Amino acid sequence: MATEASSEDDATQASDADPAPQRALPDEPAPMPHATRARRVRDRWTFPAALGWTLLGAVLPGAGLLRTRWRSVGVVMLVVVALLAAVVGLLWLGGRDLLLTSALDPDVLTVVGVAIPLLGLVWAASVVVTHLALRPAAPTGVQRLLGSVVVGALVLAIVAPSFVAARSVYDTRELIGGVFTDDEPGATPEPTFGTATDPWASKPRLNILLLGGDSGESRDAALGIRTDTVILASIDTETGLTTLFSLPRQIQRMPFPEGSALAQRWPNGFTDGSSYNPEYSLNALYNNVPAMAPDLVPTGVRDPAAEILKMSVGTALGLDVDYYAMVNMDGFIEFVNALGGVTVNINEPVPVGGSDDANRPPDRWLPPGPSQHLNGTDALWFARGRYGSEAGNYARMARQRCVIQAVVQQANPTTVLTNYEALSKAGRNIVQTDVPNSRLPALLVLARKVQGQALQSVSFENAVDGFSTARPDWDLVRARVQEALAPPPAPEPAPEATVTSAPTTAPAPTETAAPEASDTAAPEATPTPETVTDECAYNPASAVVTPSPTPTARG
Repeated sequence: MATEASSEDDATQASDADPAPQRALPDEPAPMPHATRARRVRDRWTFPAALGWTLLGAVLPGAGLLRTRWRSVGVVMLVVVALLAAVVGLLWLGGRDLLLTSALDPDVLTVVGVAIPLLGLVWAASVVVTHLALRPAAPTGVQRLLGSVVVGALVLAIVAPSFVAARSVYDTRELIGGVFTDDEPGATPEPTFGTATDPWASKPRLNILLLGGDSGESRDAALGIRTDTVILASIDTETGLTTLFSLPRQIQRMPFPEGSALAQRWPNGFTDGSSYNPEYSLNALYNNVPAMAPDLVPTGVRDPAAEILKMSVGTALGLDVDYYAMVNMDGFIEFVNALGGVTVNINEPVPVGGSDDANRPPDRWLPPGPSQHLNGTDALWFARGRYGSEAGNYARMARQRCVIQAVVQQANPTTVLTNYEALSKAGRNIVQTDVPNSRLPALLVLARKVQGQALQSVSFENAVDGFSTARPDWDLVRARVQEALAPPPAPEPAPEATVTSAPTTAPAPTETAAPEASDTAAPEATPTPETVTDECAYNPASAVVTPSPTPTARG
């Protein structure tokens, strides 16, 4: 019995020391290396699927990354894109003016010019990462080649436009800095005309003097710049309705503001006392007044000669001239070519070249016809050609207004964006103005109103409506300007018709019947502004056959 007990104890100890074998459990898998995990992810995708997600990432920034380990980056990119699209969409629908004016802020342009290419690079990098992360682990040679071509094309399609856009932003900033400047040191601070929501609240009319400066190769250098085009654009800031007042270049006795030093020097206007002297004409004022009276030239302004013209033309028309814009007429060719040309109606042959003084006929003529598309050279001659009689001055004044309207109406967003770089370069080369940077956003908003209106025209021509270029009656001129700017009277309501029974037999006429037309002429009505659209319309009945150019030797 003792032996059996001992045996049991030994068995118990043996069981405690060596437990019975149990069913083996599988070993826990070791952590998978990153490369192996990425390979298995790629193995889940076919090559076409990888290309599909790559293309989606090129269309929608960050979308392709959602299927990679960079999904958090993809989510951030999608959120940023959605927010940008929402902000731009809301501004375009409800605050388009704010969106457009922000695009003219030099500081905003600097930030945008840097951000656009950076965003383009990030977008392009996300496309590359998407393709590399999703393509099969062991792609074939054909798959590698096709993938490289597709990804390379997508990267180019993303990066190239971003750098082109950045270049356009840079050109815009240079244009604003080169043409529109801040106030000169010591100048009177720019006045405030309204509020942020209505920048013209206290400025019912904005008057801008448009000057065409002729200083090209055909002009004697000793004569300097001659402003052969002088047009004042008076803009209703509420409606955008614009009236163009054209002054002939040969006007004598241009006045100066009463009490000014210039008025004391020339109390009878800019004249030497003769009936006509070209050196005292309107087009000579820009160059000759500063030369004759340098001590009377305004200071603290960008262009003192242009400021003198603003003072004189404003006094003549009875309007305060706010700004000026001068276009070099020879540089105008570059601008029109950059715009892609302009389309105008031509009612009579327009000379290209030629000189009355030198008895030199034109090289050719622009033929009459509707909707003639002109390049820069022909558009310049359409605006300035005047070979023939003195009446040619007034004909070209009308054509200049037609060119202005053509540029205003045809410079639509599509045309501007298509030719933007060339237009911005042309603008820096030919336009000079005293409009400050701070006023540019409000002017852009106003320009949108002007583009939707038909321009009106008032032209002062010798011996027409009592106007004389040799001895202008400035009181008469100012009265005509005010009449042209006065709002049209409201139409009177039609009288209510009285219903009576019709007689079976018409009564014999009596003395109470409507009077016959009187032999006494009705008083002449005050001339009303003519729309430039009507003035520039094609009239086939008045179209003249193109004259044959006379061959001439040119030195």
